[in-house]
Amino acid sequence: MNIILGTAGHIDHGKSSLIKVLSGTDPDRLPEEKSRGVTIELGFAHLTLENFEIGLIDVPGHADFINNMVSGVGALDIALFIVAADDGWMPQSEEHLQILNYLGIDNVIIALTKSDLAEDLEFTIELVREEILGTSIEDAPIIPVSSITGAGIDTLKTEILSRAKNLQAAPKHHIPRLSVDRAFSPKGTGTVITGTLTGQALRKGDTLTCLPEHISATIRNVQNHNKSLDASVSGMRTALNLPDLPLKQRGKPGVSRGSLLTLPDHLSPVDTLDVKLQREGRPITGQSATTRALKNTETVILHHGTSRTRARVVLLDRSTLELGDQCFAQLRLESPIAACTGDRFVIRDGGQQGTLGGGTIIDADAKARGFRTEERTQFLTLRAEAPDTLRPLILSELSKKPALNIHSPLTNIPFTKDFTQQTIEKLAKEKKVTLRADWLLAPPWWKEITQTAGTIIDQWHASNTDSPSMPIGTWRTQLLAAGAPEGLLDAIEKQLINNGYTKQKDGIANEDHSLELPDRLAPYASQILKTFQTHGLTPPPRVEIAPDDPSKQALTFLIRSGQIIELDPKALLDAAHFQKLRQSIIDYLSTHTRATASELREQSGASRKFIMPLLESLDEEGVTIRDGDFRTLA
Repeated sequence: MNIILGTAGHIDHGKSSLIKVLSGTDPDRLPEEKSRGVTIELGFAHLTLENFEIGLIDVPGHADFINNMVSGVGALDIALFIVAADDGWMPQSEEHLQILNYLGIDNVIIALTKSDLAEDLEFTIELVREEILGTSIEDAPIIPVSSITGAGIDTLKTEILSRAKNLQAAPKHHIPRLSVDRAFSPKGTGTVITGTLTGQALRKGDTLTCLPEHISATIRNVQNHNKSLDASVSGMRTALNLPDLPLKQRGKPGVSRGSLLTLPDHLSPVDTLDVKLQREGRPITGQSATTRALKNTETVILHHGTSRTRARVVLLDRSTLELGDQCFAQLRLESPIAACTGDRFVIRDGGQQGTLGGGTIIDADAKARGFRTEERTQFLTLRAEAPDTLRPLILSELSKKPALNIHSPLTNIPFTKDFTQQTIEKLAKEKKVTLRADWLLAPPWWKEITQTAGTIIDQWHASNTDSPSMPIGTWRTQLLAAGAPEGLLDAIEKQLINNGYTKQKDGIANEDHSLELPDRLAPYASQILKTFQTHGLTPPPRVEIAPDDPSKQALTFLIRSGQIIELDPKALLDAAHFQKLRQSIIDYLSTHTRATASELREQSGASRKFIMPLLESLDEEGVTIRDGDFRTLA
């Protein structure tokens, strides 16, 4: 099993020396670090304990290099918190602890280094214990160690091993993500990046995307602590050789610290984040910039993964955020980053003088508009209950957007597409969600929108009593205005047709709808019907039957209600004569093998004006089959 252990603690408290004793590797690799005796950049080493392969990350302790420290502790399984016995609790001890808290790292071992220099070791341990009372690590073990004498080292390794055995297995359903902490190009090799992998494995030959730069690259080689591998797994310090991935240069996009590597088509860079923001109640000695209230719209430095960018803080329901308080807030970023809902972050003041706070990303697909609305507050409250669990993520997303495309229902989440689809199917079986076509729907909303769809038709009938159906185009336009997605209209139509509505050519109607003739048109309709019934198969031309507007309206109603049959605009018959003519053709063809249009016209007594459109209609219905000049019964 691969895990990551990282250090934290004040400068010159022996972090690098302890890593060297544990692993045999000096994590300080830069000449300046060796000459100054100060860790500046992240250092890396490796430790094997039984069947655990432990990647060690050594972070800077100096206040000037806190930015590098934050980049190193984002993906820790275990934190080795360093306090020197001859120095005790110091300002950077407090700041590093707060950073661990903001990042949700609570699996902590306290190493009391330089124990050989303590005048009274028991008293020193007691003082450290007092400093951490009331903090997240007040129950953490304090293990005295000395990198000089080797005292306590075996005890420390035993504790690390015990913690490793109790770690939960890495999530199986997370996409692979690797936040880049180093990027360089050895001669003859091409670009090499390093970082800590989380999520599923990465293998040689995999194609990745580098975000936020949107650059595609293929893995040529995978290494872990200078050993070539076929694949890297979650919790492993990983080096990838990506020869087709350029390094970032001035004016040219490329990979650098802060970039994220993952599979294509899973994440998108974002510049607005809804978050739950908190501030520790304990002030950091010597950092007056961080003890004051955090102001609404203040500019801060956002640390996420290994990335760092300026951001504006918009507080949801207040003008300031004091020490010890928390609230929902929005971070509006100066530069986009690749982040997921559920990720942890840290913010420092704009002048880089101290850590202000941190918390959890509640929505990595946030929009600035409507942030301070009651609807958004309700959504954030619901989402904040479990921002790192897929089922509640889906359900809370439906509270915000009740109709989601099933192929990409949520953006910027750490879960694989297969696991997302499996979870949706389970929710559908439990009737927690509704599936229609390619849509994932909130059941109450689906019920509401289909009711609205029916109401639109019913209201049309009420206003157009002489119309048999509502034009389908008009209905769809009104349904879109009511909030239905365009891609869902067919599914809504199908739902209505299965529940009391009918499709009529280019219209849709309630099955219970019956046409009504306005009283003022009744005399005209009566006269028109009488004319058709009197003249049988030889009615007068349409212009004579309906010469004015009232009679035209009455004729339209008679056609819509089926009392007059319109074979074509110039061929009209009353229903009784139409049915008689239609049946006569069917009867004739049933006793004759086939017949021409002329033969059918002659036997029926109807003119060509009526017989031809009727025959074409019978062809379309499938009653007759045309073969050249002849027709037969189907």
